[in-house]
Amino acid sequence: MMLKNGFSLGCGALVLALFTGCASMVEMQAIEQFANAIENDDLKKLKHHSTMKFSKVALRNESSIDDLKILRIPTGETTVVNIKDVSKNHKKVVVEVGENKKKLLYDLKQVTKTGKWVVDDIYVKQKQKNLSVMKSVSEQMDLLLTVREFVSAWETGNRDDILGTTDTKFKEVLEELHPAYLARLSKNIAGEPQKSKKKKKPDAQLDKNIAIVRLPRKSGQMVISMQLEKGKWKATDVAVESKIDGKHVKSAKKQAKMLLAVSHFLDAYQQGNKDDLKKYATDQFYRGSLAFGDLTLAPLPLAADAAADYELKIESNLASFVTHAAGRMISLSLIKIESDEIDIPEKYLVEEVTLFHEQDNQQINLTSLFSARAITKLFGDALNKRDMKILEFSSTPDFSARVWKRVKPNLVQQLPIKEITGDDIKILDTKFNGAVTTVAVRQGNLPLTYILREHLGHLLVDDIQLDLKGRPSSVKETLEVMIQVQNYAYYLHEQDIRRLQRNSSRDFNEMVWRQVDQVPETAYQIPEFLMTELSSLDRNENEEYCRIQLGDNFKGAIVMMKKQYGRLVIDDITIMTDKFASQSVSMKKELRLAMAAVPGKLRQHNVQAAYTITNKEDSDTKPPVIEPAAFESPQQEP
Repeated sequence: MMLKNGFSLGCGALVLALFTGCASMVEMQAIEQFANAIENDDLKKLKHHSTMKFSKVALRNESSIDDLKILRIPTGETTVVNIKDVSKNHKKVVVEVGENKKKLLYDLKQVTKTGKWVVDDIYVKQKQKNLSVMKSVSEQMDLLLTVREFVSAWETGNRDDILGTTDTKFKEVLEELHPAYLARLSKNIAGEPQKSKKKKKPDAQLDKNIAIVRLPRKSGQMVISMQLEKGKWKATDVAVESKIDGKHVKSAKKQAKMLLAVSHFLDAYQQGNKDDLKKYATDQFYRGSLAFGDLTLAPLPLAADAAADYELKIESNLASFVTHAAGRMISLSLIKIESDEIDIPEKYLVEEVTLFHEQDNQQINLTSLFSARAITKLFGDALNKRDMKILEFSSTPDFSARVWKRVKPNLVQQLPIKEITGDDIKILDTKFNGAVTTVAVRQGNLPLTYILREHLGHLLVDDIQLDLKGRPSSVKETLEVMIQVQNYAYYLHEQDIRRLQRNSSRDFNEMVWRQVDQVPETAYQIPEFLMTELSSLDRNENEEYCRIQLGDNFKGAIVMMKKQYGRLVIDDITIMTDKFASQSVSMKKELRLAMAAVPGKLRQHNVQAAYTITNKEDSDTKPPVIEPAAFESPQQEP
């Protein structure tokens, strides 16, 4: 930087005094020597002509010369405008530089040992939001060099250097991260190394102790939030705005917190430490899955292993951590939990883990896996104990409405489920297909398949499949029909004509139930036969008719049902017994004959039939009243 001719060393102190009134040769010499060192890129001379304080802050590394140029300190002809003596060894010198007469303020101080005047700082007049402010070169250089050091630390990935660039809160999060996660995070932040040696100029916005610095990158820009901490600029967070999809980083601090949550969760899971899992999982995920789940059924990788290959996707308050291990993809879903208290920071918790098997393209989440096994065992145990409350609780609304809600309390112990009950239930395999989960088990010496469906976020039993000759594979379908048969036996026993009518076909009603006020005595025998064990159950293709065989040819019944009123109703009951002359007797016909043969059984307005029952005993002998054990003493509802 050349001084104006009137200020050359040959002009003498008298000429200088004419312009400034109080300028001295040594002060101008200090400014000139400092300016020349900048123009000549001479860092050594710059340090020689500046104070120790300025050198340590603004000239602390080899790139300081380049960064000084980025600040574009005005050069050219210089005119001294004013000199102010602050103290004996401290002066403030105002100069105008170049054709535009850009004003600079030099802070000069005298070195005690040598008496030489050197530059302690420079203030440049700048405009910000229509206001003119004086900015300190040392302050700007300190921030600029700190940004360079920050970028260099994150590019090299050195853990200690990275931690040294961050403030206390940011550092606390990064310190806990596994080195592999921090290395990957720093690589994502730093991006690809710049091939060009030309340094990018940061754009810094300063406001007292806070600064926002934007630094161009190869495919976007890095945004560093900084603040002064104990007199030094430290990064409070960093973001990456990228032109490439998937390379955006909204907040390195938040990503670090997410990675930390994942790391803690995986290590606690691997160790089987459920107390720690409770800290890093949402309450719903923990109570609805992890608390009772057998963690060995679905092993997850250690945090260190997962760091080798992962992808973190973030959207609003949700995030997913995806990694690969043992030939399968694993996804951990996270959610941000914010506190109502200002001084309590947000935290991230794992709310689900999903396993993707690449071979069979099967998708399993831990909630489904653990709850499927738990609900299956709970349901199987409830079948054994005939616990209706648990059966209803663990069944889908359809299963519950069609079966469990229709069971009469005193018929609970008579439920036809002997084949599918057993003291021990062994789970063999679990398969997931969207909202449907199938669980293969061995129970009661039979292989069964539980069909579970998701309902309002919970897996519930919708059916049980089994392979038995002569009956449907669906236990729900079988029970639905059998409970209706057993209830029919109960209505007969209870003389409940109204319900008998509702559960009988039109033909059965016309021939029998609409003709009587009470159940004929001949029908007293029927409940005992209807309560015998199921032998076979057949339904035609369009499900309009159903044939149920109970017991055997010596003691049993065949129940014929047909679809009317949108549901199956009983159309006839054929009793099979060796007590009758004919081994099989249609109860619909026999009851009609019995009503016609016994005076007073038909309603008064009906005409009595002119035929008799084929197996009627002597008139002096009453038919036996048969009360099956199921009806002798009502059972208490569980």
